[in-house]
Amino acid sequence: MGIAPAGVEKANTGHHHLIIDATLAAEGGGQTEAMVTLAPGQHTLQLVLGDWMHTPFNPPLGSPVVTVTVK
Repeated sequence: MGIAPAGVEKANTGHHHLIIDATLAAEGGGQTEAMVTLAPGQHTLQLVLGDWMHTPFNPPLGSPVVTVTVK
């Protein structure tokens, strides 16, 4: 799979959605960059590849869920 911005329809490409403290959902903003500030404590993070319309591939392509602790 290749990487393309949200809204760009190109075969075999997608863009990442960063899922924070949630499960997989179809919506997303399509930003090319973002600043994320997390409150202190534990958080879960996951990257999921979405197609040009923000829809996760079927089956989903993504990273394992990781847990981080923000101090």
